[in-house]
Amino acid sequence: MKLLNLFDRFRILCALRQGPYGAREINVLCERILREAGLIRADGPWYAGRPVMITKNDYGLRLFNGDVGLILPDPERRGELGAFFRANGGGIRRFAPVRLPEHETVYALTVHKSQGSEFEAVLLLLPDRDAPVLTGELIYTAITRARKRVDIWGDEELFSRAVARRSERYSGLRDALWPRESGPVPRVD
Repeated sequence: MKLLNLFDRFRILCALRQGPYGAREINVLCERILREAGLIRADGPWYAGRPVMITKNDYGLRLFNGDVGLILPDPERRGELGAFFRANGGGIRRFAPVRLPEHETVYALTVHKSQGSEFEAVLLLLPDRDAPVLTGELIYTAITRARKRVDIWGDEELFSRAVARRSERYSGLRDALWPRESGPVPRVD
């Protein structure tokens, strides 16, 4: 439990999933830096210290999209690696790593995936170019994930444009309910 608490003190948040400053690339970079420094032995997919996030619900195991755990040696099983997750109501649940549903390494995650989480400190990485997802709401969500400290790395002009931009939501529901050929579309404000 202590290691999970320590891990939850800091998180890298990315505005995008793909690209040079996206969560996927930052996770690869973190693993490479840690491996080159000799801090992890990533000979295969499983190594001590690997943080994982579940990306597909498994109702049988009671592991759900967004659950975060750590791959660690299990002292009760002669150091065999296990995937450790918080249990509802406190405590820890252990799984054999090969039994995990779809998951990904999570040194960094997208701001979207971080919703509902809280960390002591957050590093927000902005992409190297503008993107429609960069809005004031996204910046606000990232900042409010931190209890004590936020660092933002990125271009100041890009940050200013993002803060000024409001997200425009379009679900297509209105067009699905009232197709254009059936006459004027009722206005919903």
